[in-house]
Amino acid sequence: MQKRLLLITCATLASLLQPLKSTASAQDAATPAFEQLGADSLPQPGIPAGKITTGQFRSQLFPDTVREYSVYVPAAFDGTQPACLMVFQDGHAYADPNGQFRVPTVFDNLIHRGEMPATVAIFVNPGHSGAPLPANRWSASNRSFEYDTLSDQYARFLQQELIPHVQQELQLNLSTDPEDRALCGISSGGICAFTAAWEHPEWFRKVLSHVGSFTNIRGGHNYEALLRKTEKRPLRVFLQAGENDLDNEHGNWWLANQQLQRALQFRGYDHRFVGGQGGHNGRHGGAILPDSLRWLWRDHVVGGSQQEQTKVEAAEAFAEKSIVFTGGEYREETFRYRLLKPITTDQPLPLVVFLHGAGERGTDNRLQLLYLPDQLAQPRWRQRFPCYVLAPQCRPDRKWMNVDWSAPGDPEMPTDPSEQLQAVLQMIEKTISEEQIDRSRIYLTGLSMGGFGSFDLAIRRPDLFAAVAPICGAADPSRVSVLQNHPLWIVHGDQDQAVPVERSRSATAALRKAGGNPVYVELPGVGHNSWNPAYQDADGLLPWLFRQHRAEAAPENR
Repeated sequence: MQKRLLLITCATLASLLQPLKSTASAQDAATPAFEQLGADSLPQPGIPAGKITTGQFRSQLFPDTVREYSVYVPAAFDGTQPACLMVFQDGHAYADPNGQFRVPTVFDNLIHRGEMPATVAIFVNPGHSGAPLPANRWSASNRSFEYDTLSDQYARFLQQELIPHVQQELQLNLSTDPEDRALCGISSGGICAFTAAWEHPEWFRKVLSHVGSFTNIRGGHNYEALLRKTEKRPLRVFLQAGENDLDNEHGNWWLANQQLQRALQFRGYDHRFVGGQGGHNGRHGGAILPDSLRWLWRDHVVGGSQQEQTKVEAAEAFAEKSIVFTGGEYREETFRYRLLKPITTDQPLPLVVFLHGAGERGTDNRLQLLYLPDQLAQPRWRQRFPCYVLAPQCRPDRKWMNVDWSAPGDPEMPTDPSEQLQAVLQMIEKTISEEQIDRSRIYLTGLSMGGFGSFDLAIRRPDLFAAVAPICGAADPSRVSVLQNHPLWIVHGDQDQAVPVERSRSATAALRKAGGNPVYVELPGVGHNSWNPAYQDADGLLPWLFRQHRAEAAPENR
């Protein structure tokens, strides 16, 4: 009986896949406007093409199956920082340069313009038993079992088998952050993408589904109820569907996608639904693919206009502030600092605490505005990342962290924080009490001397910061384990003659040994000034920083 039911199901699935088999031919007047490919889906002059590598893979989790896959690596990707990853089920349909989606071309265009992050794409076909592989790639024998089954088996196949294989074969630096990993598919591949992320949001958190089969092929219709009755999971979901999609014994695809959308809405998921008049094919999904990707990756890039805008003087944008501090050699002494406020302050917003380098020490309350403060005062960055920026200034001949910079080896963290850092903590507390600060999004970053200070302050107050980004700094390896569960982005140039790169390598190694997962970016050929490339990277440090949240904010009083 089970074999007979399987044969019936396979026959039915073969019939419903017929509309997916054809690739897109040249567009003409007969193509509806909503299915027309735009310029983002076509090769553009001056935009370099990524490299595509192909291969075959035999799975242990799906025994006796073999599958084809191909890998796209962006032209601009140099491996210095982890790339995002997007896996496309029924990969042959998405990788086809003349097909309905043309993903490599779309990626080329969007990544080049900074409209999505540098992303590696894996295009993988479903497994097939026996040889040779079918000429019609939709007819792979294991497709329905792998794609339509509601289990975590396929997610484990990706995470434990295919992705490590690709990463090792091509020596790719891929992010392990689930926010940096997306899944996509069409028809049964669409529900497969959703199932993998639903089962393991600690591995994948972004889903793009085209005419997804959320119907009763193998129980997919149950998601509408599961979503409503299950605690919200950290997923971002884009659904595309067509009102002329399939209507058969498994269900109605158009209605099933609408029901899923309403369940996502009911549970408050970050989602988007785009319906059209299309049928069971990828033409509408391909036409809107560029916009779908922009939406899916919207918080991973700076975006906005890269054209020159009127330069804003940081000293005019930052307000002058002060505290009265007593500590160490200071008695009731006024410490001045700067604070950039967002353009609108009608809701709690993040606070960025910036610790400058040794060259910006003084009492003029201006020098510390170089580099990141000046950058965040400019219109493009201010609009993209509305926030408060706190810029203290270290006194002349003093340090954020009281250690001997000329001593060989890693620094040994002093028992007590420096008076300069104590003053910074008082500035932070004052800012939190007076402004609308989102206490779950307080970020700490610094360069050179400020990199030392960022490590030191974060180790002393791990409860306070949502994320820490030390640049060309150093830390006491015996003390960093307290940050093992904190998001850290560590940057250093491998030719740094002022602060040896070994300092950041040592801190990173200690964090990883303690179970942490810091992002470590070592810039080849870069000397001490690694902060400009780090802060100005349009899809790197700053977009990452502003995505971080603390699960529990620091207490009001200590």
